[in-house]
Amino acid sequence: MKPARRQYLHLASCTALALAVSGVFQPGTALAQDAAKQLVGTWQVTGFSTRFLDNNEVVRVFGDRVSGYIQYMPGGHMVTFMVGGDRKAPAAPSTTDAERAALYNGIFAGYAGTYSVDGNKVIHRIVASWNEAFTGTEQTRYFELDGKKLTITTAPNVNLRTGRLQSSTFTFERLE
Repeated sequence: MKPARRQYLHLASCTALALAVSGVFQPGTALAQDAAKQLVGTWQVTGFSTRFLDNNEVVRVFGDRVSGYIQYMPGGHMVTFMVGGDRKAPAAPSTTDAERAALYNGIFAGYAGTYSVDGNKVIHRIVASWNEAFTGTEQTRYFELDGKKLTITTAPNVNLRTGRLQSSTFTFERLE
C-alpha cells in the first residue's frame, strides 16, 4: 500500500473514532442527550393514577384534582412535590395529630436529588424525601414527551398502603 493511501486510511480511521466518541455516530447517545434537554424545565402535574399489576385495576387514590410540580434543572438536579387536591387546611395554626396525619397522607410525591437520562428512562437519585424509605435510593421512571405534555410512569413497585405491586402514571404540562 502506498504511503499516501496508508496515511489517508489512518486519518479516516482517527476521524471516525473521534466522531464516534463525540456521539455523532451514536444515535442513542445523541437522542438521550436531546431527551434530557427536553426534560429541563418546570412541569405542573395534571393527573395521577395507579395501576395494580395483579388485576390491572386503575385507581385515582388522590382524586381527579391533584397539584404540584416536578422540576428538572440543567445541572442534573431535580425536585418534586405533589399532593391530592382535596386536602383540608387545619382548623387552627396549631395542628392536631389527626390533621397532621391527614396532611401527610395527602402527599404522593415529595423529594429532591439528582437525575440522569438513558433513552426513555429517567433515574431519580433521592437525597431527601417526604418518605425516608426513598432517601438514598434510585427511582426508575419511564417518560414520554409530546409537545408541552410529559407522561412519567414508574417502574413496578410495592404500594406503601396496600403492599400490592403497582405502577403509577403522572401527567404534566410544561410551565417553563
